[in-house]
Amino acid sequence: MNPIRLALVGTGGRGQIYVDVVKRMPAGRVVWAAMCDRNEGVLNDFCDRNGLTAPRILSVEELVRRNDIDAVLICTPDSIHREPAVACFEAGFHCLVEKPLATTPEDARAICRAARRSGKLLHLGFVFRYDPCILKLRELVAGGAIGRVIACITHDAIGWFHGSTYMRRWNRFRKFSGDMLLHKGCHTFDVINFITGAYPARVAAFGGTEVFQPREGAASHCHACRLTDDCIYYTDQGPEYRERFYNTAGPQVLPEDMCVYNNEKDSTDTVSLTAEFTNGMRLSYTLSMVSPQGRRRMTFIGTRGEIRCDMEEYRIEYWPLPDRPVDVIEVPRPTGTGHQHHDRALFSHFLERLEQGDDPERGILDAYMSGAIPFAALESLQKGEVVAIPSP
Repeated sequence: MNPIRLALVGTGGRGQIYVDVVKRMPAGRVVWAAMCDRNEGVLNDFCDRNGLTAPRILSVEELVRRNDIDAVLICTPDSIHREPAVACFEAGFHCLVEKPLATTPEDARAICRAARRSGKLLHLGFVFRYDPCILKLRELVAGGAIGRVIACITHDAIGWFHGSTYMRRWNRFRKFSGDMLLHKGCHTFDVINFITGAYPARVAAFGGTEVFQPREGAASHCHACRLTDDCIYYTDQGPEYRERFYNTAGPQVLPEDMCVYNNEKDSTDTVSLTAEFTNGMRLSYTLSMVSPQGRRRMTFIGTRGEIRCDMEEYRIEYWPLPDRPVDVIEVPRPTGTGHQHHDRALFSHFLERLEQGDDPERGILDAYMSGAIPFAALESLQKGEVVAIPSP
């Protein structure tokens, strides 16, 4: 079998992850056919640092004229997935697109429709689908452990320090992130779809920017503020803050010490919503960005019991009916640091789909529905009404 010829569009953090994954794979399964980034300096530094000899290309327009590419990894910033993804599908390439698929419903639909027209695979970068805990939950629900699923209660609790870093970064603007409900919540919405085998149909939401509102008397930046003594978000940008930032946000550029209250933003920080699914299940979901600890908690309620999961503790509680003792299921954590296991599994699945000639329709609906609840919820917040989710 000939190696799969890959191109990378976007040589930032996620691009680096895929280069690292390929380095750890057996030789001969894939080969880098091209590296693409519109910033020549960034592109050259990335290729030189990684010892990559593939052609260096500065535009998607040039990339899609090549005839030596099978698949493209779209790793551009969230808000600019549409142009490269649509162009690559139209050129006849398969695409792995990083999450979220897009930051607007219009862009999401455009990518899905381009994928459908092309007959090529659309694979989305949702690493949690490959988490052992999520896979066990799917097995239990699909196996009928709790009967017919009638409800799901979920809390995406983002730790207060981690949450505050987003309010100093690009994520605080919807034009870049699509809103924090999408940026953080899409992982959870996708695994709920994955676990239940169903999709959301309509949404009603409440919330907004409830915490990081303008604060009277506070300055625009911490270094000029008189209210730092009682502000838990104060930063002096010193070594202690810098270390904590890297330990929670990762190796990103340290943001300015701008006030998390008084800076410009339009993202929500607190949202509660209800969604009704195609299988009749109803979801109750809350996003909070000021929790004492970062946790993802999910409870699936069925006609024959409940399944409760805390992703931080990494265990599942199975509460069957009637009057039977709880079964605590300890799931082995994957080896490696961060998402290392998940990234390998995600990429390997994409390659398997290519090698086996998987049905292109599979993945299109999954990709679109991963962001459908956030898009509908934001519309619901604006209109104050229940919003139906359209098909892609």
